[in-house]
Amino acid sequence: MLGSIPWSVWLGILFTGKDLREYNIGNPGGFNAMITFGPLLGYTITFADIGKGTLTIALIDQIFSLSYFMDDSMYWHFAAVILGPVCCILGHNYTPWLKFQGGRGMGVIIGTLLYINPLIYWTYMLTTAVLTQGLKLPSRLTSILTGVLAIPAAFFMPLAPPWTFVHGSLIVASGIVFLTQGLLTLCMWIAILQRNWSGVVHAFSGKEWSFSALDGQKISDDFETKKEAIEAKEKS
Repeated sequence: MLGSIPWSVWLGILFTGKDLREYNIGNPGGFNAMITFGPLLGYTITFADIGKGTLTIALIDQIFSLSYFMDDSMYWHFAAVILGPVCCILGHNYTPWLKFQGGRGMGVIIGTLLYINPLIYWTYMLTTAVLTQGLKLPSRLTSILTGVLAIPAAFFMPLAPPWTFVHGSLIVASGIVFLTQGLLTLCMWIAILQRNWSGVVHAFSGKEWSFSALDGQKISDDFETKKEAIEAKEKS
């Protein structure tokens, strides 16, 4: 339920009176919030979505690390750590508050990675920066490619943050492979595939949006925005 809270829509209506789903790309997420509401409210919404992931994994990790669960079996912790963030992403992407039409789950992934291992977080963020700023790839295509590169790294990242028990869970191959954080990253990536896969098709057809650190969000000329779709429907 934490993941299902649609901060982008609720905060947008509260502070501007605008329903984010009716503007630009129509997606109720941080990217569209940046385009529609500007950086101040856009970043606020983005950080709120990131907080979903951080709070979810932190609560699960701490609760299922208590002796009540760990004395019985460490697999309670393993299962909860994997399923919790995945359910948070699915709640965000298919929120019942918006008739099961939510965002794309990237904020939840970022917030989760920031908690479980900052090395994975920075690998993910730097890869995203290179793909979007250096290679100028569209946002949704980048989301998929970044996962492909970050998932293998997650299995071998050695940092053990003092605030988390995730890193020490299910270590194999003489302490080289960290199964829990690797499988968690893989499962989160799978959870966002459906909501981001259309970006691959749109990217090769030129109908996609991108992000630039200098210019902000940009929508290609032939990408049909939500407003244009509504106007075309009214005319017909």
